[in-house]
Amino acid sequence: MQKLSPEIEEYLELLCRKKERGEPAKTTDVAKELGISAPSVSEMFCKLSDGGFIEHSPYMGAVLLKKGEETGGRILRKHRLIEKFLALVGVKPRRIHTEACVLEHAVSDEVEMHLRKVVSARAAGMALVPITALKAGEIGTIMWVDAGTKASKRLADLGLTTGTRVTLVKSTSFSGPVRVAVRGTSLALGRGVASKVFVKAAKGD
Repeated sequence: MQKLSPEIEEYLELLCRKKERGEPAKTTDVAKELGISAPSVSEMFCKLSDGGFIEHSPYMGAVLLKKGEETGGRILRKHRLIEKFLALVGVKPRRIHTEACVLEHAVSDEVEMHLRKVVSARAAGMALVPITALKAGEIGTIMWVDAGTKASKRLADLGLTTGTRVTLVKSTSFSGPVRVAVRGTSLALGRGVASKVFVKAAKGD
């Protein structure tokens, strides 16, 4: 497998995230997200295009090709796995994303495989369940959020972060929203979103 620089991997990961969110990868938008100049992004886009990772045009921005999507997807997958692992071993929530950004470039595919086994075993041993599996009155401590960056940020803005205790107040049906109490506030969550928030369950006090 071709060894790529962390910078290239970071770009491809970001392009995958933007594709997940349905956002175009325009030069100015990518520059703003990375906190660098538009000419620097254009230069990297040219390199990625030459490498067969993307198609690039000055006005349309970057479009991932199969090679780029596979590479970026692999890095994104590692990032999310590392975030889960760091949450499980007790790293402070505000540090998890930053640490994962560093580690994702150092973890080989073989290490990823073993890390996935550890995370799965630890999760099973801790009896982690999605919020939707709780019964009314049950309390859970959030251990990880299995969602993309945009959804995770939206949940974090609502106070649903790793280490936070939540109480299931009401679950209306198998397809309807669920109501939870978190940080003294009652929130209604779509079932799809709630199913991505995994907690260590305990009976309500």
